[in-house]
Formats: sequence, C-alpha cells, structure tokens
Amino acid sequence: MKSLNCKPAKPLWGILATLTGGASMLTAIVASPVAALAATPVFSCSAEGVFVEVSRLNNGTLRYAAYNIPTTLQRPDLLLDGGTARRNENGDVVYRFRNKNYLYAAVQDTAYGRVLVYKNNRLIATKYCGDV
Repeated sequence: MKSLNCKPAKPLWGILATLTGGASMLTAIVASPVAALAATPVFSCSAEGVFVEVSRLNNGTLRYAAYNIPTTLQRPDLLLDGGTARRNENGDVVYRFRNKNYLYAAVQDTAYGRVLVYKNNRLIATKYCGDV
C-alpha cells in the first residue's frame, strides 16, 4: 500500500489570496468594513446615454456612479467618492465630485434634475434627467 503524503491544509486567507490573484487585493477587501460599502441612494438620474446615481455610504461619504447606457448596473463606468452636497441660490441640492481637472455636478431640483460636467472649470456637457 502506498503511503499518502499529508500536506498541511492552506489557511483560508491563502486560498482566497490565490483565488483573487494576490494577497494585497485580499488585504484591501478584508480591511474594508462591509458596513462602509452599504449605500443609500440620494439622487438618481436617467438621461440620454447615461444613468447617474449619487449615494451616501454608511460612513457618511458621498459616492457618484455613472453608467453608460445600455447598462446592467453591475459595474459603473465612472465611480467617484468624497463629494460634497450644498444648496444653491435656488434651493436646489448640488452634489459635486472632482476627478483631476473634471468636475461632475448632479443637481436635484424641483423638476427631474440634471447632471453637468466641467473640464478645467468650463462646462462641457449638460444632461437632463428624464430625457431618455
């Protein structure tokens, strides 16, 4: 009868690191508390060519997610954290998110709302919610 080589079992983190492709990725996943990932939508906009959702994470951070249409809403094409929310002179809530020299503003007004995109502080796109 052949003897069986008994190798010690890999710890769970080692198996997961192998499956995810690296320990650093596993560390990033494990270090992020699940509660911080839960989000409550505060604004959504379906406009021509894009669906935008602004959410507040459980840790209070605002998140901007933009999906190019058509979409399954599985993975956003643009995801930005750390936005601000303020009321403008008309009383509309404006959510602002920076990405290098781009500024994305989602405006929640009494109508459907709109999304504006600025590059180098110059307006380059305006999308009105409900224009699908």
